[in-house]
This record gives sequence, C-alpha cells and structure tokens, in this order.
Amino acid sequence: MASAVALVTPGLAHADEAAFTPTPALDLDTLGAVVARRSREVQAGSLELDAATTEARQARVLGNPQLDGTWATIPVGPTNPEGLSSPMTRVPSYGVGVSYTFLVGKRGPRARRADALADSARARVAATTRAQAVSLAHLLGEMAVATMRVDGLRELIEEQRRGITLAEARLRTGFGTPLDVDRLEIERSRTEQQALSNESDLHEAAAACAGMLGQRCHPFASADDARAFLDAWTRRAARIVRSSERRPDVRALDAARRATRAEAELARATALPDPTVRVGYLYDQFVISGNQRHSLNLSVSIPLPLLDGGGVQRDGALAREARLSAQRARLLDAAAARIGALREALATRTRRRELLVSQTLPRARAVVDDLERAAAARLIPLTDVIQARRTLSELLIQHADAEGDVFQTAVELLAEAPSEADEVAR
Repeated sequence: MASAVALVTPGLAHADEAAFTPTPALDLDTLGAVVARRSREVQAGSLELDAATTEARQARVLGNPQLDGTWATIPVGPTNPEGLSSPMTRVPSYGVGVSYTFLVGKRGPRARRADALADSARARVAATTRAQAVSLAHLLGEMAVATMRVDGLRELIEEQRRGITLAEARLRTGFGTPLDVDRLEIERSRTEQQALSNESDLHEAAAACAGMLGQRCHPFASADDARAFLDAWTRRAARIVRSSERRPDVRALDAARRATRAEAELARATALPDPTVRVGYLYDQFVISGNQRHSLNLSVSIPLPLLDGGGVQRDGALAREARLSAQRARLLDAAAARIGALREALATRTRRRELLVSQTLPRARAVVDDLERAAAARLIPLTDVIQARRTLSELLIQHADAEGDVFQTAVELLAEAPSEADEVAR
C-alpha cells in the first residue's frame, strides 16, 4: 500500500520538502499511514499515548524499600550509674533499619488499569488518525471534482473557440453578423470564468491538504486519475459489510471500561491492609548497664482500614463504567442508523450519476453536435448553438458535482465501518 503514495521533489525544493501527490490507489488505510506521519493532531495525541504507556510500565515496577537510622538513649541530666565519664560517647545507641510495604491485592488491578488506559489512549490515537484520514479524503475528493470540472470546461472552451472561428468565417462571407461573434466571445469568456473559479477551488483544497500534512500537495495528474480515484472509493463503500464494533473510537470506550473495572477492583483492595515489614540493627554502647551491644529487631506495622475502605472510589468507578457502557451502546446505535441512511443516499446519488453519464450528457453532446452542423450549413442561428453549449456546460458541472456527492457519501459510509487495519487489531 505504501507505493500508492507518490513523493515528488519539486525542482527548487530540498529533499525534506517532498510533496504529496494523490493517486487512484489511495484508500483509507493508506491515507491513515500518511496522516500518522504528517498530521500535528496525531502527534499531539501520541504524547498522551506515550504518557499512558510509561504509566503502564511503571505500574509493574516494585516500590522502593525505605532506609532509616536512629540515634537513641541520648543522656540528659545525671547518668546511671552516676559520675559516668564521657556519657555522650558511652551511652547513646545507633540503629539502622530497612522497611518495605507489601501491597495486598493491588498490584494486579493497578497493572490492568494502566494497561487498559494505554489501550484506550492507543485507540484514541487511531481514532484521531482515522478522522484526519477521512478529512484528507474529503479534501482529495474536492480536488478530484474540481479537476474534473476544469477538464470538462476546458474541452468546452476549445469547442467554443472552434465555434467562434466558424462565426468569423460566416461573417467574412456575409452569412453572419458581428453580434453572433460577440455572443460567442461572451459565452467563451463566461466558460473561462467558470474554469478559473474551479481552478481556484482546486488550489484552495490543495492548500488545506498542505496545511493538514505540513507539505505541498500536488493535484491529480489528470482528470482520468481523479475520476478513477472517486470510482475506487465508491466501489469500496459498496462492499462494506463489517460491524462498527471494531472502530477505534469504540475500542477506546471498551478499553476505558476495562480500566474502570480494574479501578473498582483496586478500590475493593483498599480494604486489605498493606503490611510494612522492618528489619533493623542496633549498636548499643551502654553495655555498662547490662545492655546488648549488637542486636537485631523485626517489626510489622499494619494500617487499619476502619474509616476508608475504598467504597467511594469503587462506587465512582462502577458509575463511570455504566456511563461508558451506555455511551458505547448509543454510539453503535447511531452508527447502525447512519450506515442505513448512508447506504440509501449512496444508492440514490449513484443512480443520479449514472443517469447523467448514460443518458443526459450523451444526449446533450449529440444535440450540440447536431446544432453545430446545422449552424455550419446555415440552417439555424448561432444563438441555438450558444444555448445548447450553455446547457452542456451546466450538465458537465452537474456531472462533476454528482461524482463528488457520490464520493463524499462513500467516504462517510467508510468512516462508519472499521477498516481492514481495525479488523487486524481485533
């Protein structure tokens, strides 16, 4: 799929300023790969993913033990026995200890929660990438439609120029009037204005594409490539049969639900006290009183979860899980309803496009050809040819618009269902 994205280096640009050139082979997954490398929105989401991944790794790291030291039995006032010389060097004791808190029932839920949050962040990045890829597809569709419009209008301009040549020849032979030539010139100028307007639309779409990818976007190489690009997406949309449950935004909700369940388990584990075990060594200098010079000590401290047993946190986690489950259900219901409506819209717009291609446009071209022959034979006035060409110009624009409408509906339909990459991620 990577070969579908052509990178072309402009003559005066550096190698790192390569431009993006759309081709008919581009699909949603390929655009997603392009966006993942170039989109600043995706990069911003990746920061959250990096933080979540780091947190997941940290959740599996054991806590550090604690080291403590003591200086005790510091003499204050008379010593026992009395009159003890150098009491500050002969009485105090010195101790050192290491303590460690053992988590009971908490490390597993904590790790599962962190993993689920990382999965949710990863799915959100995929959802952002997908949304950006869909937006890029819409822009490329606008570029393709503008390319088709310009191509059709330029062909019509060439035909109008031939008509002007014919009118000028008729004028020279006395069978025409200067008014006929003027009308044809005005009509050609009108068509050129339409072509320039669509070229402007093409450049605006290319500018929006460049802003999204941070690099120059070239137009389609030809109108045939633009038409093939639109047709390919329509065929893909017609084959959509996959469920929306594997979409990245749905997977993000599923991972968030797993995180809340793990959070509820962690809250329940709050009722289990975490013992802290300490091992210490004592060096006692006050042996004159019968103390042991070297000794070890072992202690265990256990917190008493009498006031906070994690109930509030558990209830909050369960409430969030319920909300996430409801949000997931609503999202899937909306997707199912939208897919049905989009299928009907796609079928209707496809029939409109096919009617234009198979019937209306061929008839309009045939009428123009017949009228041009009749005008050349001086059987009808040139105003009839002008009107027929104007109708053909409007139909060419309608055809490009119909292609664009079908494409935009196809993109929306593809956006509602998971891509092949989403199915692989199952």
